[in-house]
Amino acid sequence: MPTIAALISQPKNLPNVPEVVRELIQTFHQPAPDLILIAHQVAKDPVISAKLLRLANAAQFGNSRQIATVKEAAIRLGTETIRNMVLACGLTDSLKRVPGIELHHFWGKVFDVATLSKQLARRAGERSDEVFTCGLLYDLGRLIMHLSLDPAEVNRICELEQLLGRIHAERTVVGFNYAELGAEVAHHWCFPLSICEAIRYHPTPLDGEIFSNSAALIHLAMALSSQHEVPTEEPECWPRDVAARLGLDWTACREELYLCRQNGHGFSALLNA
Repeated sequence: MPTIAALISQPKNLPNVPEVVRELIQTFHQPAPDLILIAHQVAKDPVISAKLLRLANAAQFGNSRQIATVKEAAIRLGTETIRNMVLACGLTDSLKRVPGIELHHFWGKVFDVATLSKQLARRAGERSDEVFTCGLLYDLGRLIMHLSLDPAEVNRICELEQLLGRIHAERTVVGFNYAELGAEVAHHWCFPLSICEAIRYHPTPLDGEIFSNSAALIHLAMALSSQHEVPTEEPECWPRDVAARLGLDWTACREELYLCRQNGHGFSALLNA
């Protein structure tokens, strides 16, 4: 069986994120990042800059007039929003093809989950921008599995998923799951421990040694995102125990799903680039 350490040790198995994204990750450890310095670093990468400006001018981010420069975007939108936008730009541009995954659909689902988790975080009084960061990274392990595992192993996981569920299917075939792999990659990239733990425990947020609110919020966002319609009544599969730990009832969560479906996630510019 492959090991997480062995997969991560091979650079070809990991998304090739731009240098500006790697520099930006270091600011997660700074209590008060220098916004102008961040803008200067981003502006050095013309591809990321162009994508960032397309995002910053999307209607969902509430700008009444066009933003023309990275510095202006940083000043008007703030450190956390700019950082997440750059991370989103870098991640979506880091892979052009992944066997067995349609990337347009994959990133669309990621942005839905990230946006829902951010909205739920606001409802629960949590740090919504950090939760959004976790949401951008929650399914990273799945990408890396498809990039690095033998195709026969990926196919076997897909077969067993119908019977066992994704987590148990992955553990049966390779001994670990996508969330554990994604958490170790986030750690390898030097994201803070709180983000790594949210990625690790989001499939089973009640199982962590310390309850991670961010993991729970992603878990709820995934459950909401999987709904084809906006149900009036609480679905049978709704993780009520997780929602209760956050002080969220079904009505509040349903309202956030409705708003997300009405307004979209604002990242279409990246998906259609």
